[in-house]
Amino acid sequence: MTDESIIHVAYAEDHKIVRKGIVSIINNLGEIHIDIEAKDGKELIQLIQKAKQIPDVCILDINMPGMNGFETIKELKKKWPDIKVLVLTAFDLEMYIIRMILLGANGYLLKKCDPEHIKSAVISIYKNGMYYSDIATHQFFNRIRNKEIRLPNFTEKELQVLQYCPGDLSYSQIAEKMGTTTRSVEGFRDSLFKKLNTHSRISLALFAVQFGLVQLEINSTDDINILNKKHKK
Repeated sequence: MTDESIIHVAYAEDHKIVRKGIVSIINNLGEIHIDIEAKDGKELIQLIQKAKQIPDVCILDINMPGMNGFETIKELKKKWPDIKVLVLTAFDLEMYIIRMILLGANGYLLKKCDPEHIKSAVISIYKNGMYYSDIATHQFFNRIRNKEIRLPNFTEKELQVLQYCPGDLSYSQIAEKMGTTTRSVEGFRDSLFKKLNTHSRISLALFAVQFGLVQLEINSTDDINILNKKHKK
């Protein structure tokens, strides 16, 4: 395999043993190579600025000291808009992952995944711009994007729910915004699940971002303090 065919990756993870282990495994799988590894977002930014070659994909943890994943992805997207980002985290909280998607993340994986999944995710993000952990969803959304099948017809209420999905509102709060009941919103959500061949709010959020139904928050100047709460890695 020539160097030109290798996907170049940068990786930020504060736990050294985790970082070194993943770097070693991934670099032995072929097709992708982790050229840059950093202990946090701040070091990642500094290393990319000094690098001779800008990475194609960055893999980010969320909870890191110094500069966390939320702050890091904002800085990455401002400095290098073409860099794609895969979130690799121990957090399985929907709102954390959705927040990263709104800030420009192209996909996510949990750390308990198999290393081959990391490789598949990086390749998918590099080639297709997005990665969905659900293979059926991934294939279905790609077929829509490539116009192999038509975009489903959404009702006005379904579109509203779809546009709210990437936000941090609960379903009951969405219902209040829409002037309806939580049960109704859950019904619209379930209809979207069926139409889009998925089963998670995260996939709905990815769809909404990928198909331009919501705006990314890359240029937001709001402080992100989510990780100051009690949740720990």
